[in-house]
Amino acid sequence: MTRSEAIDSARRVAIISSGAGYPFLLVFACVWTGASVLSYVVPREVAPWVYLFLGLPAMPIAIYVERRVASKHPTDGKSEFLPLTLQILFVQIVAYPAVMIVWSVASDYVPVAFAAVVGAHFLPFQWVYRTPLYGILGVVVAVGPYLIAAVAGEDSLHYTGFFVGAALAAGAWFARSHAIATSLGSQDAARTAGN
Repeated sequence: MTRSEAIDSARRVAIISSGAGYPFLLVFACVWTGASVLSYVVPREVAPWVYLFLGLPAMPIAIYVERRVASKHPTDGKSEFLPLTLQILFVQIVAYPAVMIVWSVASDYVPVAFAAVVGAHFLPFQWVYRTPLYGILGVVVAVGPYLIAAVAGEDSLHYTGFFVGAALAAGAWFARSHAIATSLGSQDAARTAGN
């Protein structure tokens, strides 16, 4: 097996074993939507904190759901890209100082700034999961809230979560479809190779 074939094989395992990331997208679609709903209930000065900290309990839930998906779609091995994907996921932490600067200037725009960070972190996943979905999703999630802020102003505090949640939910559907297609393609290739 050539190096290129080994990388392609590892990427297939990553796609199948993680559902191409759809569990994370689905869980965080719920988180962003929930943060928007809560932004109407909690005091306005608390709402930005809701956006930032709902991810803490959501991350273990997303990891659990992803592992459940992996157990339903066994592969020949563990994804060699797991360390890379975890680094991509957690690189968002490095951008928190920028979000905090936005907080100090105009806290109602924290969800908009945070969405830009989330969108940017999606971009490398288009290579890992072999789909343009993450490039498109990255741009939509990063730029869409800025457009909302330009139109809605400080009320973007409420609307950003609904927008990002809807984008992530749609992305989850497409990612799951991609993972299923990849899994079926691998099964067909294995059957053909076995004959």
